[in-house]
Amino acid sequence: MDTNDRRRSMSHFSAGLVMTGGDGYVHVRIWGESYYICPEELGMLLFVGDRVPLLKKGPDPHGMPLISGIAQLNPSGRAVIIGVGKTRYMLPRDRFIAVALGEDISCLLFEVPSDVKEPEIISPSKKGATS
Repeated sequence: MDTNDRRRSMSHFSAGLVMTGGDGYVHVRIWGESYYICPEELGMLLFVGDRVPLLKKGPDPHGMPLISGIAQLNPSGRAVIIGVGKTRYMLPRDRFIAVALGEDISCLLFEVPSDVKEPEIISPSKKGATS
């Protein structure tokens, strides 16, 4: 496991920041990568509950942005989940709203544990404790 993998493996440390911008965008920094959510999409995310694109500037500064992930509410509607690839990050919805409206400058976000199941310790075929 190299240094980058160790840094990116789930930990109790913040994975990044969600920041307000003077341009109306919500800026997201995850492990040094910059993304953003357009102001037009914020209402759909926060009040309708739709998934919205997480954008990243493409290699051409004047070109179209790239969709690099999604932002959505969790099932209870009390947290915002930001997904980039197979990794998900989460922050409280009320903190996200405070940043989006400019009441707070930034908020930390943390990696959500994977839904991948741990390998079974005792095989069910042997009538162990997991069967």
